[in-house]
Amino acid sequence: MSHTIIWERAASEGLKRLRTRDGDAVKPLLKAINALADDPEPAASSKLGSTSLRRLRIGVYRATYEIDGPAVSIKILMVGSTPL
Repeated sequence: MSHTIIWERAASEGLKRLRTRDGDAVKPLLKAINALADDPEPAASSKLGSTSLRRLRIGVYRATYEIDGPAVSIKILMVGSTPL
C-alpha cells in the first residue's frame, strides 16, 4: 500500500538549505524520504514518544515526519542535519 508524501513548508525550506550547503550529499536522505511512501516505518526511523511522529536518520541528516492514517499520507515536517 502506497502513501502520499506531503512536504510542509519548513521541511521544503530545510531541504533547500541543505542542498545549497551540501549539494548531492543530500540525495540519500531524499531517496529515503521518497521510499517512505512504500515503507513508512523503515529500520532507519524511530518513533518519537507516544505520538504519531517519527524521525528518519540517514547519516548526518534527519527528517521528522508524521504518518497520517494507515493508507493516507506521510507529512514531512522538518529536515536538517546534526552538527559535525
